[in-house]
Amino acid sequence: MSPVAAMQTPEEAATYWVARRRLGLMSAADHAAFEAWRADPDNAAALAEVDDMVEEVGAIAAFSEVRAMREAALSAAPPRRAPWRAMGAIAASLVAVVLAGTYVANLPEAPSPAAQVGPAVAVQRYVTGVGEQRNVTLADGSTVALNTGSVVEVAYSPARRNIRLLQGQALFQVAHNAARPFVVTAGDRTVTALGTRFDVRLDGQAVKVVLVEGRVAVEPLHLRGVERIAPVLARHTLDPGEELIAAPDERVEVAAADTDQATSWRRGQVIFRDNTIAEAVAEMNRYSDTQLVIDDPRIAQLKISGVFGVTREENFLAALTSFYPIEADKRSPRVTALSWRQENSSS
Repeated sequence: MSPVAAMQTPEEAATYWVARRRLGLMSAADHAAFEAWRADPDNAAALAEVDDMVEEVGAIAAFSEVRAMREAALSAAPPRRAPWRAMGAIAASLVAVVLAGTYVANLPEAPSPAAQVGPAVAVQRYVTGVGEQRNVTLADGSTVALNTGSVVEVAYSPARRNIRLLQGQALFQVAHNAARPFVVTAGDRTVTALGTRFDVRLDGQAVKVVLVEGRVAVEPLHLRGVERIAPVLARHTLDPGEELIAAPDERVEVAAADTDQATSWRRGQVIFRDNTIAEAVAEMNRYSDTQLVIDDPRIAQLKISGVFGVTREENFLAALTSFYPIEADKRSPRVTALSWRQENSSS
């Protein structure tokens, strides 16, 4: 069986062909097999995707590491009838070097999040209740500010500073230590930082990272598809003033951030800038045991802007009932319903 025939997906086969073509390892037989494989539309689409990924990272010819690997590959005599497992490993390493060779970053390579970090270390847990905020200074001088309803676990080892955000939101101010990466895991994302200030929020399985100062690299905890072969393709490096939102369906969006809004909770405030009332109500509910519920869908889409104290829900409620056709009905000690106000008609 040929190496390509043994591959499970078009993406894996495309990676194999991209590696061989770019490193000059194609024989006449390879060219014929490649053209036959590429005739399938699914294979052609996978090839275009992998090729585009490599092109986006940059030209590879100028890098001495890549040239050295090409020379080593050309001089190596592959075993006769090499099994796919060995050939797949070769292809994977070739493409990984091609991609990694063009990736320039100031961050050191950290161990895989799933890798062992050495002997078992003590885990410290920090928790805040609803409406509570807490500041924690860690052993290395880094600080963690926990927002309402948050849970953070800290497990420092000699080689790495590991943090897990299990629930809620936290703002990290990281003490610089190039030899000891500071890695925050939230949901299916890891955030690696040095000398950095950034905010991480976990809403269910959605993760939001806002970079205030410094530089961070955000990558998935579990690689899928071609990213398993070239992890650099899954990595997003943020600059100050940028945010990354990773949705539960694995979509990732990087955009300019409103850092003042994202960190306003540190001042005991929430800032709304043309947010829907549905979004504003959901945000205010994070800070109170008394929950606001919207009875009328027309209310949900109304827009609101303003600054409100996280402990002054009554001011937020007063704004809604004063400036919008909204009335509040206290259904129980812990539930207040918002409904469309019925104006009395005058005769």
